[in-house]
Amino acid sequence: MFTVSRLCSLLLTLSLAACVSPGTPAKRQEKARLLSHDLQQLSPTVSAREADRLATTAIEESAKLSEDFKPFIHPWMNNGLVNTGLRKRGLCYQWRDDLFPFLFRLNLKTLDLHLTSSRRDTMREHHGIIVTAKGQRFEDGLVIDPWRNGGRLWWGLLKDDKGHPWVPLPWKLTPMVLRPLLMPDLYPSR
Repeated sequence: MFTVSRLCSLLLTLSLAACVSPGTPAKRQEKARLLSHDLQQLSPTVSAREADRLATTAIEESAKLSEDFKPFIHPWMNNGLVNTGLRKRGLCYQWRDDLFPFLFRLNLKTLDLHLTSSRRDTMREHHGIIVTAKGQRFEDGLVIDPWRNGGRLWWGLLKDDKGHPWVPLPWKLTPMVLRPLLMPDLYPSR
């Protein structure tokens, strides 16, 4: 029979064995190069310099979030810990909401950022960010998802991400923490 101390020891062992590493700086630099390439493939109008800045920022900030959230390999395990109160943060919308301001503050001219959700109001709800070339259709964008691999940023074309039927997040559902960035006239920052 399990005692509380045995259960705690088991959970600690699992957490140490299953935590995700965001990778070495060299690996992150290579991932940023690959992401930049994929961003530039969205359209010939995408600035290589902007794609590089967005890619590096997304990769590095996701790695920092991984250090803060200390995620398990399996994202659903993190959700269980957060939902039971054993961890304060680490749900997919929190990863997205924490990453988005860093990307937004890049003041991109050839790329657009979109908040997105998949399967809202279900047990399989998920949140991410879609990047498109300026003025490009949402459906032709690239998903960036810091939660899916626990801080090792995942990305792919929206049309190829079959597991998630992504839709733009309606403005009325913009998270309060992001409203000063996205709606400065309505929500001035202090």
